[in-house]
Amino acid sequence: MKRTTMRSMLAAAVIVLAAGSASAQTLKAEIPFTFQVGDAVMAPGAYLVILAQNVGERHLVWRNLATGDSALAQYSPDDVTKAWKLRGTPLVRFECSGARCALRELWAGFDTPAYHFRSPRLGREGELRSAVIALSVVKAD
Repeated sequence: MKRTTMRSMLAAAVIVLAAGSASAQTLKAEIPFTFQVGDAVMAPGAYLVILAQNVGERHLVWRNLATGDSALAQYSPDDVTKAWKLRGTPLVRFECSGARCALRELWAGFDTPAYHFRSPRLGREGELRSAVIALSVVKAD
């Protein structure tokens, strides 16, 4: 029962966020591997990443452009690393072990903070490594 209620709330949040996209920043990412966003496992592919811009909201939505699958990720803001600021383009970082990867950090660029994500711990399937992927800003219509 709890799980169904939580999924319903998350689905409602995704719909509300998608409907309010005028108040959100949208990025695009090409992710070449399977990855985990919270409890959701997402397939490789092109994704829209929609950042909430409303006061008090600390989440973003990952939506697969081919399948329409989406996942909601809650974040905590933090300082941007100097190397990312110097690069000047939006970036996303995944932590990987073996074939498993999990969302860990995203920076939308400009004067925004970095967004850090909690995910389940990765197993000891191999050496721990990071994968950093550039994001592009999607122009509004």
